Amino acid sequence: MDWIKALDWKAWIGTISLIILFREGAVWLMSQFSHPELGNLTGLLSLLAVLLLWRKYKAVPARLVDTNNKIMKESAFAFLPISAGSLLMMMHMGKEIPLFLTVLVVSTLIPLWIYAIIAKKWL
Repeated sequence: MDWIKALDWKAWIGTISLIILFREGAVWLMSQFSHPELGNLTGLLSLLAVLLLWRKYKAVPARLVDTNNKIMKESAFAFLPISAGSLLMMMHMGKEIPLFLTVLVVSTLIPLWIYAIIAKKWL
């Protein structure tokens, strides 16, 4: 229970609130253009843009960076059910597996890799 007392609750609540605010705001904005499915991407890019602008004039608070690192490390487990569903789907695809894997690599792994490089360099 000592780890609960050691958490920086203000930083955690602030970081999670910031993420939720940008995501929900972007979903609402994209809904106005009849494309709510673009809300997550728009929210991510707008939060990144705001943090880059913030970093240009001031340093990003270390508390925000530390909390974000912990959230990203722990949220990897959220993708396990998606991975299991993808494996089940792949078993039924047959000849279409190479095309599926190509699309998966191009649309997921490469952008995540680029985002990680950018985040490490600029944040």
